[in-house]
Amino acid sequence: MLASNTILKVVPSSQRCGDDNSDPSLFFVEIPSLDFIQEMDQAADLIGKENGSKAALVTSKKSFYMTKVESSNTFVVVNPSSNSSSSSSSSSSSSSSSDENNAGNDNKRRKVCKASICPSFHYELTRKYLDVSELRRILSAGTYEGDAEECPSKSSLRPTKSSLCVLLQTSLTELEKGLSLVEAFDVDGKWTVISEELKNEAFEEILAAASANDMNLSRLEISSILKSVTGDISTEKDVVEHCLRNNSSAVSPDMFSMDVGKIATFKARKILSKRSTPYPVKEFMATWTAEMPHQTTSYVPDISLLKNLCLSEYDGKVSDDVLTYFPSSNLPLDVSSRFKRLFEVRECWNEDDIEPFLKDVVREDESVVQILLKNALLKEKGKWIAKPAS
Repeated sequence: MLASNTILKVVPSSQRCGDDNSDPSLFFVEIPSLDFIQEMDQAADLIGKENGSKAALVTSKKSFYMTKVESSNTFVVVNPSSNSSSSSSSSSSSSSSSDENNAGNDNKRRKVCKASICPSFHYELTRKYLDVSELRRILSAGTYEGDAEECPSKSSLRPTKSSLCVLLQTSLTELEKGLSLVEAFDVDGKWTVISEELKNEAFEEILAAASANDMNLSRLEISSILKSVTGDISTEKDVVEHCLRNNSSAVSPDMFSMDVGKIATFKARKILSKRSTPYPVKEFMATWTAEMPHQTTSYVPDISLLKNLCLSEYDGKVSDDVLTYFPSSNLPLDVSSRFKRLFEVRECWNEDDIEPFLKDVVREDESVVQILLKNALLKEKGKWIAKPAS
């Protein structure tokens, strides 16, 4: 039974999901609000998936799973129509004048309506959120590693925005937000991600150019940076600009202020990745501070920036905490595989420690606690262990 405040929209069969053999002339979709009707009428597509997952109703801004709900009652659509009355009056002209009078009197007492019988089911809409980890996985198949490494086979693995909307059953607005989150890179109208090696090279050259020319990191002009970078990356102008934009905030269309926190994180990653043994914190902090650009002398790097870059444990041999390089970007994008890898490294995780390594695989409609409850066991308050193998 539907609630009294349920809003149903009647949709022509040409737009239906195609999972019912009765081919009704109309079907119902339960919608979240009256305001949604206009958005649905302006631009709405039904996108199915070959693997049997739910169809999705996608508008320009949002996407929804469609679930078929059977009802014990058949829906009937009744449309008041003045034409029906006229038609009834016209068709009765060949009848006796007595019948005409009777029909006329009846029509005065009630409206003549046209009824359309609809199927005994409707579709419920459940908000669908973009799976950013799946987006990253798709884009990684055609990773851009530099112009010298380009080949037709890589280009064929890179999707367009329209194909991504279909693959991910998502709206263009949601997709563009996701592309920004994963720092996606446009190569001739197709989308991918830049390899870590190439991004690191571009970031290093931007900082080197700014340092060599004593540029203000809070007011970097794109044109000045592009003229000043050297080495192999100097031929990758689009990559350099992409890297600068993703690690800065815009001051004007052509001028950017670099994020000092992102500079510090980049430098920390570089230092930690070169060391094969655990790094004592005091020693690391001294090296990290010395590696920062001379324009940031007043900035003191904060170890909290490293939460998803390394593991921290106390080592009695050096009487200090030590850091082991363990970046979340190197972990599997599949959620179950990620948990498997995390519990291979540690049998028991504090919730505060594991959270940074899960944030990039948590969907918009989930929380870290929810994903932990699905994939791990709560040993005691704030401590999680692996689920036993089933």
